[in-house]
Amino acid sequence: MTTEADAAPGPGTVAPTELLRTGDPGTFRARIETDHTYLREHLVQGRRVLPGVACLEMALRGAARLHPGARTFAVRDAAWLRPISGHEPLDELFVAFRTAPDATAVDYTVTNRGALCGMGTLLFERQDRAVAVGLDVRDEICANTRSHLTRREIYAEFSNMGIDYGPYFRRNSYVQRYGQRSLAWLSHNDGTPMGLVNLLDCSFQSGMAISIGEHRDSLMPFSMGHMIFHAPVPVPLGSAFVLTEKLSPFRTNFTVFDENYEPLLSVFDLGVKPAL
Repeated sequence: MTTEADAAPGPGTVAPTELLRTGDPGTFRARIETDHTYLREHLVQGRRVLPGVACLEMALRGAARLHPGARTFAVRDAAWLRPISGHEPLDELFVAFRTAPDATAVDYTVTNRGALCGMGTLLFERQDRAVAVGLDVRDEICANTRSHLTRREIYAEFSNMGIDYGPYFRRNSYVQRYGQRSLAWLSHNDGTPMGLVNLLDCSFQSGMAISIGEHRDSLMPFSMGHMIFHAPVPVPLGSAFVLTEKLSPFRTNFTVFDENYEPLLSVFDLGVKPAL
């Protein structure tokens, strides 16, 4: 798994949350300022809220430092139990790891001031699993869709739902919808490249866009069955396609493809709920 820490910074890139060593070799303190892009440009009901996928980024980067040379092929049973707000003290934000005896997996937790905020398991073994949403869905959408949402329409509707995104998180150039499926194009056409956090957050957004016009709830992720990396994600990334299929009003699968429709990652059984 490639992350922003592995690539040379370029124009428009955003530095990830800093991970500092502690006295415990399995724990890092995460340092992030309240005006960091992740918080400043991700507002829920007017409050700065750290995107849940930032916890995944911290877990992936921390595990890579604890296990040099190990590649994360999947994330299993991830959960977001409590939002991390920029309006609370963030001086005791920690990411802790516990490695399995056979070293094929590592459990992680994210806590703030002792409260459990996120958790999951990273898998170091290759996963033999097909994409969550295949290209046949793309073909069906392109042949039948009559619903094409522009960037302006998408983010105006999200604002009506109570979620206001800044430029870093406005990567959805368009979303085509057909039934409970969608095809989205994420791009850097304004010069803002994609790291793992805005790539995943904007992929989540494309699933939310399927329900535009049906309700006005702002939705936040709370669980994820699996995230499979089909290939290393080359970040910063310029563009990507996302195919999404809603399994129920609050359960979604999606696959992210590069611009040549080669699969990069799939998310299975993403659970969302109305934000508080």
